[in-house]
Amino acid sequence: MMLSVLRSELFKMTTTRATKVILGFAVVLPIVIYVLTLIFAFDGGVMESPAVVNIASVAPLVALLLGVVGVMCATQEYSQGTIRITLVATPHRVRVYVAKVLTTLTIAVVATAVLLVFTMLSSVVILNARDVQFELIGNDGRVVISFFFLTAVLSVFGLSLGLIFKSGPGAISAVLLWPTIAEGMVFGLLSAVTGDNYFRWAPIQNGFQLVSEYIMEDQNSWTVSALILCGFVAVFVFAGASLFTKRDA
Repeated sequence: MMLSVLRSELFKMTTTRATKVILGFAVVLPIVIYVLTLIFAFDGGVMESPAVVNIASVAPLVALLLGVVGVMCATQEYSQGTIRITLVATPHRVRVYVAKVLTTLTIAVVATAVLLVFTMLSSVVILNARDVQFELIGNDGRVVISFFFLTAVLSVFGLSLGLIFKSGPGAISAVLLWPTIAEGMVFGLLSAVTGDNYFRWAPIQNGFQLVSEYIMEDQNSWTVSALILCGFVAVFVFAGASLFTKRDA
């Protein structure tokens, strides 16, 4: 039964035009930008940082767009009025919720894997053709893991906001505006007023920091940053799950 619900959710997400468009932006756009960088940059004949570090510079953009995909996984059925049909077919709402989470995670992981494979292959082909010295991963395997971790967590963040809002525009605005504008304003203001570095506790920025090559002295460690991000997202996961399983559709 659970498998059939999961298949249904995957089918609904992978056959929707809007989902394909957002996934296209999340995967194809970063690949195009990176390939152009490979073609026109590194005239000195050396790529200073491993290729994966340069690839990971687009991780925040990819993660936010996959967060939008998570929103769509939650809100499309509400906007189309088909959520009641889904819940009648599967009265156990927990199964539907778990299927939505697994669908969101599957899409995020597959999209991230496709992006990394294409960009790494492009690095090998183009940089070798240009005789540019480079390392593909080097000692930065952590960056690859962080890339997957960040996109997975923010996709579930988007799903949770979608379940809370039940409205695509509102949830998408929250996914995009909180980390890019609101978070900086809130924690920047706290830092300015108190004189302390409150910005180091900004949850989504801590997530973005995970894919950095180096950790600065005024930044949290990888583990602390991951815990801050997960703790922040967990609040919305709990709220989204509770509302979905208890309130009327």
